[in-house]
Amino acid sequence: MPNEEKTEFETTKELEELTDLNNQIIEVNDNLVNTQEKIQEEQPKSEFFSKPEKVKVKEKIKTWWKKRTKKQRILIISGIVLFFILVIVGIVFLIRTLKKEEEIPIPVPVIVQEENYRYENGVLKFLNKNKEEIGFYTCENQSEELCFVSYYSTEDDFDVEKKVYQNNEPILTRSAIVNETFVLINDNARKEDEKIKLYNMKEQNVVEEYQLAKRVEEGKLIVKNAENKYGIIDLSEATSVTKLEFNYDYLGYIENDKKSYISTQNGRNFIMDETGRTLSKAITGNIKNLNASYVKVKLDNGKYEVYNYNNQNIFNESFDYVELYEDYAVLINDTQAFLRFYDKNKLNEEAVNLKNRDYVKTSIYDEENKLIETKEAFSIEENNDIITITVTNNSEDNTTVLINKAEGTLNKSLRNMSYFNGKLYIYSNTEKTNLLGTYTCANKNNVSSGTTSLSNCTLARDTILEDNDYEIPGAVGVIPVFNERFIFISDNPDLVNDSSKTIVLYDLKKSSNLGKYRTVNTYSYTGTNDITFSTVTDLQVVAQNQSGNFGVIKINLAEVVGHIGFNYSSMEKLRDYYVAKDANGYLLLSKSNGASVTSAIPYKIRNYNSKYVKVKRDDGNYYIYDYENKTGKSINTEGFKYVELYDNYFAGVNANNELGVFTYNRPTQNIISGGTYIPLSLNSYYGNGILAFKISGSEILVGNASNSYIPADQRIEYTSGS
Repeated sequence: MPNEEKTEFETTKELEELTDLNNQIIEVNDNLVNTQEKIQEEQPKSEFFSKPEKVKVKEKIKTWWKKRTKKQRILIISGIVLFFILVIVGIVFLIRTLKKEEEIPIPVPVIVQEENYRYENGVLKFLNKNKEEIGFYTCENQSEELCFVSYYSTEDDFDVEKKVYQNNEPILTRSAIVNETFVLINDNARKEDEKIKLYNMKEQNVVEEYQLAKRVEEGKLIVKNAENKYGIIDLSEATSVTKLEFNYDYLGYIENDKKSYISTQNGRNFIMDETGRTLSKAITGNIKNLNASYVKVKLDNGKYEVYNYNNQNIFNESFDYVELYEDYAVLINDTQAFLRFYDKNKLNEEAVNLKNRDYVKTSIYDEENKLIETKEAFSIEENNDIITITVTNNSEDNTTVLINKAEGTLNKSLRNMSYFNGKLYIYSNTEKTNLLGTYTCANKNNVSSGTTSLSNCTLARDTILEDNDYEIPGAVGVIPVFNERFIFISDNPDLVNDSSKTIVLYDLKKSSNLGKYRTVNTYSYTGTNDITFSTVTDLQVVAQNQSGNFGVIKINLAEVVGHIGFNYSSMEKLRDYYVAKDANGYLLLSKSNGASVTSAIPYKIRNYNSKYVKVKRDDGNYYIYDYENKTGKSINTEGFKYVELYDNYFAGVNANNELGVFTYNRPTQNIISGGTYIPLSLNSYYGNGILAFKISGSEILVGNASNSYIPADQRIEYTSGS
């Protein structure tokens, strides 16, 4: 079939037949040539070309032709046709070649327009902002790739935002035309050459040549001369002015409020201003960025450190990366970020976990300078005291972490303790490096600028439960941390009353609540608002539970246990006993086991001796009961303004502030010599300081306004059996 595809065998066979045919054509041509040569050899030349001989030759050719087979004739004709075709093609090719050589090429204009210039056939035409021509320059090297307005140098490697293409090549910034006069030009024989010409387009001359140029601000440049020295020039006027002499091995500029320059001289790095005045001592390491007071450097091992301008290491350690802000720094190790004031105080205790190591922001653009991706590990925004850290994850949604800078400021005044975002952190040292544990507040503190103390969630204080005639506590203060483990924490909302107050006993080591109370009294009375630490092995603590009942717990070295059950409506410590109240009345309870040593007394016990207790009734007068109280009555029927108990007698002060002394079995018989009463000038009967009276043995001393005691004229006349 005509349309059927030929096999490889059939194709090969046809090629072989075509080759044979070609060989036969060549053979016929050779035969014709040989025949003609024979004829010429057999006859003289003159005879051959004579008319009779021409006829004879034609006859011979005709005879020869008739002897050829049909196939041979076809081959001969095909060969002759092919020969003439080749001759014709050769003639045509020769004619066309000669014609091309005669044509004169028409030049194609080369025009390249960039931001502030246009290249036209070896001439740079400079443009203003309105794309109007303001000057020109004739290139020595007439190529748009060799002659162009220069780019600013990218040699600086500061930790500032990077702009790169997808292949990680930096995006170059075209240098600006200054004052419509000065322009930087690259015009070199080789593309890799970087020599820069400072060209004055108005005067049409080259002012100077440099190796590189870096923009500082409008019209001001850092340049490097042919001797590899750096200086600063100013082009803002009609002429080029050297602002800083070329005396530096390196100059860089970091844009900030102080317009800081980084210089290198004799291998040492300095911070200076544009006049060349040094602002710092020689700084250790490669300066990567700075603020008004601090500088971050990168060491040869790739680690970062923070120094002040006196080259003092601020944090005394190295980090994977550092970012400086006005009054704090972000310190990063192993993708964990911590914020620290420059005095080392913390703004956060728990790390901000970053998702990548793109610490220096990098913006990536395509070939058309369209932003396609931004890489950064984090970014920070501040609004009043709130620092918002956006943690960037290039493949997932970003997360934010809020840090209250006011909390960090408040923590500076808190000893051995910090508060961050609803958590208390307790440390064993004032440097706050050894963390004992944390407590998560049920009620967060409201901390803002100017806050000086924690209000909702903080260390608890002892509650003074005592109302007796033995002890007047001094300044209470906060309860210590016991055994670097057990701590009492007050955790309350803004509106709280005595019935809703909560004090949590917390185990820092096990991070667990051991109990909740309304009030506690450890009798520590530290007198300070700072944390203190106390080691105890058998500390008894009077506490009121959430139901309002009192009992005693005991803090041992490694545990907290119950000691006296919460069965009492009130309780306080009184010397060697507890005074507790149950449904029957007031009792003296043994500290060792909580057993009652007295029968129920109808009124609150204010002090005791080995057999008797004294009470103060609602009428304000004092009465005495014995321990057993079998009669339910006091031993004195007439009350005293005040009573003091001694082993064998008691002292009573009457309504006239006069002192008498009586025995327990004869409470109405005054045993002061002569049965007289001693007038008192003071009204202070117990506690600290000079009291109204003091009895030692049988001697009576009376206090006076001069803060001293004087002996009374009378003495106690007591004999056993009185």
